[in-house]
Amino acid sequence: MEKVTENSSFMYTIWLVLALICLGYYIVCATYAGVGSSFIFIWLLGAVFFGLVIKGIIHVAKVLRICFIVIMATGASLFIFIEALIIKGMMAKPKDNCDYIIVLGCQIRGDHITRSLKNRLDVAVSYAIDNPDTTIIVSGGRGKGENTTEAFAMYNYMVSKGIDGSRIIQEDKSTDTSENMKYSVQYIENTDSLVGIVTNNFHIARSRLLARHAGLNNTCGMPAESDHVLFINYMVREAIGIVKDFVFGNF
Repeated sequence: MEKVTENSSFMYTIWLVLALICLGYYIVCATYAGVGSSFIFIWLLGAVFFGLVIKGIIHVAKVLRICFIVIMATGASLFIFIEALIIKGMMAKPKDNCDYIIVLGCQIRGDHITRSLKNRLDVAVSYAIDNPDTTIIVSGGRGKGENTTEAFAMYNYMVSKGIDGSRIIQEDKSTDTSENMKYSVQYIENTDSLVGIVTNNFHIARSRLLARHAGLNNTCGMPAESDHVLFINYMVREAIGIVKDFVFGNF
């Protein structure tokens, strides 16, 4: 009985620590980026899950506790594997003389680009200057709270940095990464062309998988810097995104 009590106390401590970590990170993200910031609600749900729901697991039958632990361990192993793929993608090195680069859009506020999108565009501008024969595809439609398409905002930014507008193709229909690839590939005559994918570092792995599914056979990643405070949030969101795309047959 004493051993069972000790085990229960240990499990409770683990769940409590996880709940506090989730709650603390939610507060940090909400303070930094606002409560409406993309996906941060998951941390609040995590705090509730670990702090309230899991507490009841300690007191149920042993067989149920074992089943729950097996499920959690399996999920954790899958999560670690996916995060390893994401980290590998983050370490990608751009290749010189790409035939095309696809710059993936993300939310703009009104007509103004966000910091994440600026990071992507700065990478694209630098590459375009060093590789003057590369054609640039800026990819992104118009979403809620946006006065123009993301593609047009990206086009304007790159032109303002000295890139010849005739080199830039605007793909302005897509609403997510899968559509970025689906619609951008229509502007690429040869699917064996070398295509660079420009996006934030955590997003490279999934973007290249989606590009391959869209028919592009020869891609390289061009990672841009991510927000340091929201980085953990992005990494978890991306892992869930990979699972979602796998389930829906996007890979």
